[in-house]
Amino acid sequence: MTNDIVTADGEIIEQKAVADVSLAIGLTRAEIDTQIATARAWPRSIKRATDDILSLATLDEETATECMYALPRAGKPIQGPSIRLAEIIQQSWGNCRVAARVVHVDRTEKYVEAEGIYHDLETNSATMARVRRRIADSKGRLYSDDMIIVTGNAACSIAKRNAILGGVPKPVWRRAYDASQKVVKGTIETLTVTRDKSLKAFANFGVKPDQVFVALGVVGLEDIGLDHIPILRGMFSALKNGEATVEEMFSGKSGAGPTHEVVKNPLSDKAPEPEKTDAAQPADTTAAPAEAPPPPAAPDNADDIINDAQEPEHATPFSDAGQKAARAGSSRKAMPAELRAPGRESDAAEWVRGYDGVHA
Repeated sequence: MTNDIVTADGEIIEQKAVADVSLAIGLTRAEIDTQIATARAWPRSIKRATDDILSLATLDEETATECMYALPRAGKPIQGPSIRLAEIIQQSWGNCRVAARVVHVDRTEKYVEAEGIYHDLETNSATMARVRRRIADSKGRLYSDDMIIVTGNAACSIAKRNAILGGVPKPVWRRAYDASQKVVKGTIETLTVTRDKSLKAFANFGVKPDQVFVALGVVGLEDIGLDHIPILRGMFSALKNGEATVEEMFSGKSGAGPTHEVVKNPLSDKAPEPEKTDAAQPADTTAAPAEAPPPPAAPDNADDIINDAQEPEHATPFSDAGQKAARAGSSRKAMPAELRAPGRESDAAEWVRGYDGVHA
C-alpha cells in the first residue's frame, strides 16, 4: 500500500515521485553548498587573476584577435570583448559556475532565445543574461533544423559571454582587453601587410573589399589607418566565432538614412513627383511654370555671391554638392555615405571633382 497524495482537483500523485523530486533538489543543494564551502576555503587572488588574464589574452597575435569583436552599426562600429576573452576570464577568475542553454525556439516569430548564467561561489552572487537570435533569412524564410541548432549554439555563446562579463568586475579584465587591442593594432610598418591580410580573410567569407570600405566608412584601401585595424580584426573574429553573420554585418546599407521613398504629404491626392537621383540635388527649374518665377533671393553675404559666380556651367548635382561641402569647410572624407556604396563610383568621382575644384 502506498501513501498517495490527492490534490483538490482530484489528481493523484504517487508518493514515490515526490520523494524523487525531493532527492534531486537535496543533491543539487548539497553540490552547490560544497562548492561554496570550497571556494571560501580557497579564496581567489585578485592580482594573480588579473595577471593571468593579461598573460593569456596577449599570448600571441591570433589569441589577441580572438579576444575582441566588432559590428558595424549606423556607420559607427560597436566593439567589445568576445566569448574567447570571456572564457579566459572565467578560467582565471575561478570559484564560479557558468552555464548556457536554449530556452525557447519560436518558429512563428522566427527567433531562438538562449539563457546564460554566471554564479560567483565566493560572493554567492549570480548573473543571468538572455539573448535572442533570428532564425530567418533576409527574405523571411525559416532556417532549416540544422541551421536553427547552429544559431541556438551561437546565441548560447553570446548569452554566456554577457553573463560572465556582467558577473566579473570590469577592472579585472579591462587591462587585458586594452592590451589585446594594442597587440592587434600593430605599428605603421606593419599596416600595409595587416590590412591586406584582413581583406583576404574577409574574402574567405565571400565579402568584397567595397563592402568592408562601406562598413568602416572609408573611401578606399589607403584610407584604412591603424585605428581601423582593431575594428577589422574584431569584425573577422565575430564572424569566425559565430557572434555575427555576413548578412547582418554587411547588409549593404550605409545607415546614413532611409532607403525607401519619402512622401512629403501621404494624405495628398496629387500624384507623387518623379524620383530625384540625389537628396542634395537642387530644385528642378527646367519645367516651364505658368507664371514667371520670382527672382531668386539674394545671398546673405558677398562671399556666397562670388562663389556662385565661379561655379562651372557643367556642374552636376554631385559635383555641386562637393563644392558646397568644400566651401563649408568640411573634410574631403566627408563624402555622403550613400556615394560610397558599390555601383556609385562615378557619382563619388563627381563629388570629389567638385570638392577639389573649389580648393584648386
